[in-house]
Amino acid sequence: MYETILVAIDDSEPASAALEHAVDLADAVGAQLHVLSVVEPSSQLRFGVREVDELNDAVGELVDDVVAAVAGLEAADGSEGGDTDDLEVHPEIRRGRPSEIVLEYAEEIDADLLLVGQQGESDLSEKLLGSTTDRIARQSSVPVTIVPGSRAE
Repeated sequence: MYETILVAIDDSEPASAALEHAVDLADAVGAQLHVLSVVEPSSQLRFGVREVDELNDAVGELVDDVVAAVAGLEAADGSEGGDTDDLEVHPEIRRGRPSEIVLEYAEEIDADLLLVGQQGESDLSEKLLGSTTDRIARQSSVPVTIVPGSRAE
C-alpha cells in the first residue's frame, strides 16, 4: 500500500503527534519513513554549516526517541506490531518556504503518503488547519493525512 511515507515536522505539538503517527504507520506497513524539517530563510535565525549539522542531529535524535517510544508502547501493550528495529528512517532538513519544500521533497522521494500536523494560528483557515498544512493539503498530488495535536491543550 505505502512504500514511502513523508512526515513534515517543526517544533509544534501537532508535528510531534504527526511524527508518532508516521512512525507507527511506517512500522505497520513496512514503509520507508522520511522526516523533513524546513527552516524558513526569513527566520531571524541564521544558520551556518555547524548549526545545520546540529539541527540534523537534533532531528535524528527526535526520530530515534519517537521510534524508541513506539517500540516501548508496542512492548507495553503486548501488541504484535512490527519490529521498529527494521524501520528505515531518513531525516532531512531543508531551507525555504515550508509548503513548497515539503511538496518538492515529496515529489523528489516519490512519496506515497504525506503526514502533517494540524496547526492553529490566526485567520479561519489557519485556525482549522494552519497555513502551511492548508497549502500542503490543497496542493499535494499524493494523499495527505492531517494529524491533530493532543486534546489536552
